[in-house]
Amino acid sequence: MQTNMEFKFQKRRGLGTVIATLIILIASVILGAGVIFFGGSMFQTNTQQESVKVSNSHIWVATNNTSTAAFAVQNTGGKPISITSISIRGLSVPLNLVYGNTVDATATNIQTEFIADYDLSDGVDVDADGVQEAFDIGLDPATGPVSLDQGKAVIIYLDDPASIDAIDAGQSMTLSIQAGQASAVQSVSVVSQN
Repeated sequence: MQTNMEFKFQKRRGLGTVIATLIILIASVILGAGVIFFGGSMFQTNTQQESVKVSNSHIWVATNNTSTAAFAVQNTGGKPISITSISIRGLSVPLNLVYGNTVDATATNIQTEFIADYDLSDGVDVDADGVQEAFDIGLDPATGPVSLDQGKAVIIYLDDPASIDAIDAGQSMTLSIQAGQASAVQSVSVVSQN
């Protein structure tokens, strides 16, 4: 009788080894799939980050206490963004004071030194020669958040932002741009224009 019990015991032991091997194999496949999924989502998240770059920023103030600010914003991230907030020295700039141009925001134009222009409705004379030319830009008033595709830029002029007066000439102001999850902050000196 003991022989029968030994035989049954060996049978069970063999079945346990097969099940243990299957469990280890399935667990390995599930863990491997999890690592691949997690690694893929990490890679995709890192390549599609939102990022903006602000350049060529200026703030001008005239003796009659009118002011203008100008700067270029470029989407340097991996997906489209919308500029949702612009503030100078902590004061939000309302959309009715924002003028922009995405069509003429080429690499050359965003690197060209911007000039003070207090008649924003006629456009900006980029080369300051007083003559509107093909590469001088027209500005459109913003009607909502300014959208930028990957690698695209916009030239923005602000009409009389943040209550900047002639007494602010020579001071540095903080310019802050918020575009989705991305933000850019830059210090800009106020220059007096006669």
